[in-house]
Amino acid sequence: MTTEEVTQLTLWIQAGAVVVAVAASLVALYTSWRDRANARRIAAEDRRASLEQAKLMFDLEALLRLLENLNRGGSTDTQESRRMGSEALSLIGLLGPDLLPTQWQRRVGRDDEGFQTLLKDPGFPEFKKDAIEVQIAVNRVTRRVQALLDQQ
Repeated sequence: MTTEEVTQLTLWIQAGAVVVAVAASLVALYTSWRDRANARRIAAEDRRASLEQAKLMFDLEALLRLLENLNRGGSTDTQESRRMGSEALSLIGLLGPDLLPTQWQRRVGRDDEGFQTLLKDPGFPEFKKDAIEVQIAVNRVTRRVQALLDQQ
């Protein structure tokens, strides 16, 4: 083999090594990209599961409070009876018609549109309008939480 052939062979070997190095770099970049995409997907699933767990625990705690309230069976003290009724209505409003359809219909019986109608009624008491405004906000937040849970 001549010096020129050895030089030519050396150049081909070096070129091959560069091609292999570039290919390995591309494979590493692709693997890294897929790894980051999977990490983002796993993190999103973890956040969703965490939100679902938190919502379940919140709902369970609110249901327990409502159950305790309703199991008391009222009170002979008028103020305490009113407080218990107010708490029960608030908890039913918070938990919503999906969890408590019968009680929602019996005690609340309106959607946001029905609440808006009451807000516009000049004869409706202001303190009740304040409560209705809060109920509308609770419904809005509940829908936002549910939308986050529904995301894939």
